[in-house]
Amino acid sequence: MRKVRADRRLWAAAQSLPELGELMARWLEGELSMWPGYDDGAAEETAALIPVLARVNRAGFLTDTSQPGFDGPGFDGARWEQRAALSGLVSDYELLSALGHAAETLRLTLLVRDVESHGLLAGVTATRVDGAPYTTFGARLSRRQLRHLWRGVSRPALNEICDAWQVTLVDPEWGSGDRLWTALHEAISLHEMSS
Repeated sequence: MRKVRADRRLWAAAQSLPELGELMARWLEGELSMWPGYDDGAAEETAALIPVLARVNRAGFLTDTSQPGFDGPGFDGARWEQRAALSGLVSDYELLSALGHAAETLRLTLLVRDVESHGLLAGVTATRVDGAPYTTFGARLSRRQLRHLWRGVSRPALNEICDAWQVTLVDPEWGSGDRLWTALHEAISLHEMSS
């Protein structure tokens, strides 16, 4: 319990999206016990993705949800199909441009929203169970939803969260593959070269 309290203080002390990204990378790597929206370690299916996710977070893309591609029997014996997908927050326009370039080059679905977005705001189905839609990525989050997800962070950090672009990348193909993760590496390398 002492570790959780200490980790909560770290999250509360962060003042910006980049500082939150560094903490998220440390959580992914197992150094922190929680992040404000999740009181447990990274999911087992995420283990192979931790290096790229940590790099993405340290580059300024604060991730909050990800999944690898998968096609096969799930924990319940049903057929689970997943598209590789990632969502989170970006406040740096150059990083957003690099992500857009990589998504276009590798033909990924890219959704960019903000709290003021209107119109069609549904996400992309990223998981099917026995052919039926099960999970979506990329639906717009309201200020209220963001405040709930990131409860416990400082007011300046929360303001940056609410002002950031809500970015989702999804591989259009079902099943395993590394196209999304390759795109993320390319985008971060491009962004680092332009900085």
